[in-house]
Amino acid sequence: MFPGKIGAFGALEDHCVEQSGGNHRHRLKRPHTKSRRGCFNCKLRKVKPAKCQETKPACENCLSRDMDCIYPPKGYKMPPELSTKNSSLTSTWQLSADRIAGDELRVFHHFLLVARPHLPYGSEGAWTSLVPAYAHECPHLMHAILSLGATHYALATPTGSHYTPMAISHRGKALRHLASALAHVDNCTDTVLDGILATCYTLVFQAYYMNDGLIDFAVMVRGCGMVTKHIQSRFQGSKMFLLQTPEQVSEMVAPWLPAEAHPNQTVLGPCIEDIDQLHPLLHSRSTREFFSALRNIYVALQLSVRNAFLCLTEVYTVWHTMENHGFMEFISSTNHVSRALFLHYLAIDTLMRPFLVRVRERQPPTLPFGVDVVDQWAHAIYSSLPATIQVLVKHEIDLISHEKSSVCFNIRAGLLIEEHLDGCQDNPQ
Repeated sequence: MFPGKIGAFGALEDHCVEQSGGNHRHRLKRPHTKSRRGCFNCKLRKVKPAKCQETKPACENCLSRDMDCIYPPKGYKMPPELSTKNSSLTSTWQLSADRIAGDELRVFHHFLLVARPHLPYGSEGAWTSLVPAYAHECPHLMHAILSLGATHYALATPTGSHYTPMAISHRGKALRHLASALAHVDNCTDTVLDGILATCYTLVFQAYYMNDGLIDFAVMVRGCGMVTKHIQSRFQGSKMFLLQTPEQVSEMVAPWLPAEAHPNQTVLGPCIEDIDQLHPLLHSRSTREFFSALRNIYVALQLSVRNAFLCLTEVYTVWHTMENHGFMEFISSTNHVSRALFLHYLAIDTLMRPFLVRVRERQPPTLPFGVDVVDQWAHAIYSSLPATIQVLVKHEIDLISHEKSSVCFNIRAGLLIEEHLDGCQDNPQ
């Protein structure tokens, strides 16, 4: 998937270059391969294949990535900064400077109000003070903020779909600038490193709202851990964030989590049986460590949600301590065993979500963004697995689907997610 740069941040830097369209020179030499009437995703994501099939209601590229396929309205033209230099699309339409500024201010404000990250734990206040102040001097951070704000706004508002191109555009710019910053990470100041960490966290949350964002999510979570380790090694701490060990984080959030076992015990036994069936298929260190961390969470949930949270942090430690080559193999679309383990991770995310929502200081969302995206990630994984692996994770995909149906039913009934989750604890299925 990646060319394989040398150095601790090689995989992260390569991912940023690849996803931001860093190989654009080759495409500029072959403009005839670009779609001229294609959907927004094919125009803006800048990933292979570059050509949109222009089939309705959805193109093959979007169908294969389980993305919402949105075609531009008649007369729409890509803004110059989003198109290649020799594109003929620059002749029919442009956003006015006032409109761009207004939209960006709107999503920036939306970010500050409801879309901002809540991590690292203990640093929630930084996202409404230090981070936005520094973003004006840090291009990759500002673009990441605008991307997250636009992505969330597009999901949260009935007429927000036209913000999707803005979200994709700013994401690409954030990744491009982040790749440049990572190339000089060994010589940068503590302030610059803080900005890089803020961008990684912002892109983690942005990926969590993307239908095809699972790999981006994993890469950026890994990036957060690696940058945090780099900051602690060079500067012993951050001026922007409170950086803690997993044990310190668990001690902080422990009062907000129940010491009792997970209320839905009936699903945990089958989950453990299913993941144990994957054990004979583990042939790499990365999958063995991921397996061990996931199984420990299931076992912990049988005893204490509080203990399960500490085990959950170990998953992310596994991701960011992998060697670059091992991590690239780990996230490969052809690694069916790791994909099956990712499905277990999503099942655990589903089981833990009611409690993780309460850990956040800000109010939980009233729309099931995370529930819907996790369901799409899970089904995309499941459909890509061979039948011999699918049968081993059928219980987990059903668990995730049931949770989505349950939450969406309560949303339609006018109940908040938090109220529904309270009910789940009282009446486990």
